[in-house]
Amino acid sequence: MTDKKKKEIDPLLQSDELSECTVVTSLEKVSFPKDERAYILFISGPLIGKMYLLEESTTIMGRAPDIDISISDSRISRKHLCIHLETGKAIIEDMGSTNGTFVNGERVIRRVLENGDKVHISSDTFFKFAVGDAAERMFQEEMHQMANYDAVTGILNKHAFARRLREEFSYARRRKHSLSLMMIDIDFFKKVNDTYGHMAGDYVLNGVAQRIQSSLRDEDITARYGGEEFAIILRNTDAKDSMMLAERVRHLIEEKPFQFEDQSIPVTISVGVSTLKGDNFNSAKKLISYADECLYKSKADGRNRVTA
Repeated sequence: MTDKKKKEIDPLLQSDELSECTVVTSLEKVSFPKDERAYILFISGPLIGKMYLLEESTTIMGRAPDIDISISDSRISRKHLCIHLETGKAIIEDMGSTNGTFVNGERVIRRVLENGDKVHISSDTFFKFAVGDAAERMFQEEMHQMANYDAVTGILNKHAFARRLREEFSYARRRKHSLSLMMIDIDFFKKVNDTYGHMAGDYVLNGVAQRIQSSLRDEDITARYGGEEFAIILRNTDAKDSMMLAERVRHLIEEKPFQFEDQSIPVTISVGVSTLKGDNFNSAKKLISYADECLYKSKADGRNRVTA
């Protein structure tokens, strides 16, 4: 084992379905010029925000402390994957890991990486690959993404949601418009992780987010509120219309199981809805609290239902 470590770059100093089978992708893909440099940027997990320059011919990544890039994540293997640099190509290879290596949502054994590829090695840890000047652009874009968007689902995170809700609440009260809020919780989500694994759990989270967004208007705002919980801000929407929309979303999640590799995963959701009308709520926090109360009632009454 070489004692040469990868050079860590401090960025602050720089100016709806997966395939059902394991994929081994052909290595006949676009290469990059020999004089270009290859980088990876961690966008989630213990090394979040860290960028590494790939300098050695082979870079080994995993949980072991004595390898090139060591990641303190119990869900990845000691020697999880390696990246080979070969004549203008960066080739990623799974090293027989327990939970697998996924590139852009597909489980892979060995394949060529291309600019912008997203590599997922656990439910907590994933990174992006970039070459040359694209690395700096990627860093800038991902820093903005990390600050405002959830890494697993691609929708707003809780911090950005809270800011948007305050803005929407103030605007709706000034204009005397209705404003509705949906709080959604995936039923028995822990069982999904325990039964199918955390990678499948992340896939379900992403799939639920996509189905929710597919049923909304462009002006509606979706966020991951935390864990398996989502929040939706519905502009200029009264109680009746928000209930109809909530039922549509609930049915859309329930009607078709999610397919993760060769596994079919049934999912249902519980929903709570609150609506601002006039001065019935004096703060965005109160609007959230009431929607949460309704959500917990849906769960207490048997789940897979909507309460307002």
